[in-house]
Amino acid sequence: MIIHGKALLWDRIENVYIKIDDGWITDISKQAPTGEVIEFDKPGMVILPGMIDLHVHMRDFEQSYKEDFYTGTLSAAAGGVCIVVDMPNTRPRNNRLEVLRRREAVASSKAIVDYGLYYGVPESLDELEGYEELAVGMKIYPQDYDNPHLSDILRYNANKNILTVVHPEDPSDMSRGVRSLSSEYKAISMFREKAVKLGLRLHLTHLTSVNSIFLAQTGESNVTTDTCPHYLLLNSDQHKGIYYKVHPPLRPKDIQESLLENIKQCPLDAISTDHAPHTIDEKMGHDGKGGFPGLETALPILMTLYRRALLTLWDVARLYSYKPAAILGLDDILGTIEPGKLANLVVYDMDGEYPVDPSGFKTKAKHSPFDGMKVVGRVYCTIVRGRFVYIDGEAHVKNGYGVNIKNLLGARPKPVSTGD
Repeated sequence: MIIHGKALLWDRIENVYIKIDDGWITDISKQAPTGEVIEFDKPGMVILPGMIDLHVHMRDFEQSYKEDFYTGTLSAAAGGVCIVVDMPNTRPRNNRLEVLRRREAVASSKAIVDYGLYYGVPESLDELEGYEELAVGMKIYPQDYDNPHLSDILRYNANKNILTVVHPEDPSDMSRGVRSLSSEYKAISMFREKAVKLGLRLHLTHLTSVNSIFLAQTGESNVTTDTCPHYLLLNSDQHKGIYYKVHPPLRPKDIQESLLENIKQCPLDAISTDHAPHTIDEKMGHDGKGGFPGLETALPILMTLYRRALLTLWDVARLYSYKPAAILGLDDILGTIEPGKLANLVVYDMDGEYPVDPSGFKTKAKHSPFDGMKVVGRVYCTIVRGRFVYIDGEAHVKNGYGVNIKNLLGARPKPVSTGD
């Protein structure tokens, strides 16, 4: 297969022909090669590396009414996301080896984009050995901080070089349910010190302030960070009410605006969505469920920030593709468009502005905190391992096309040809 159009090659846009063979990019040329060409040369169209979302909730199991691996990965494809990594706070909780095997079976039968699985902190060390064969990492929640086996678990992860993702909010610093920035700071400092001491690959997820991102830095390369679109654009001063409940919470306007204004300058590694689908009744209920769907709005929001000159196009790809690939240990085969890498691509049509319309979402959660917000352009198609999985609003592969990214670790492409 050969596709032609303006493509983001690292930090520059070039009009090129991309040759794809057996799922791999084998050549990039400025001159038309022999063979049938699929054209994406409409004004406004740009070919980007496929996005990678480090933090999603595919639900399924007993909560399939909220989302499942088919609707969740279809939502990802509609958002230009080629890989999602699923959190373990499922029902039943994915922190036992038997549940992890069940999780893999469900995902492999339904997913249409590729996926990774996080494992939860087990209650027994008997449920630890070998979990990394199916899971790309482990997720630690605030309720896991007092697990009596946590030190042994972290040591196991460090010795096996397993990615450890932490939700940084220290329960001991929360007063009467108030989730303050100080609890975030305290947890960041605590786990940063553990990472340095153990040599742990640590990722601190959904940070809510510039100060948090700087605090996470150690001078070591083994601590990485992400934030989410809702912390960039929403704040607790203007976005009140039970619908806007999320964990960690939205911050005051000055903190949110500082995060947005400094997104290019601060040492942020990645953007994730924390895609958290709930029914609207659950969101608006007495207690209110925390979180929002985000897979179909993240890339349009980032492209809008690019149009507003708050990000470069390379910033978009770096934060939502290249660095996530590196965090997962897949940057040798993913995250950029170049020969020798997997053909995970998204064609984005930047022509026009559109209001976010949740009624047309592919996720089961047909609501959004960005409802009505005007965003630049839309995803036209998404390619995963050389196959069109989504084109102009429709899925083009069957359930089960997606594979566990553990199967991609160590994969090597065919030899590449020399381009012009």
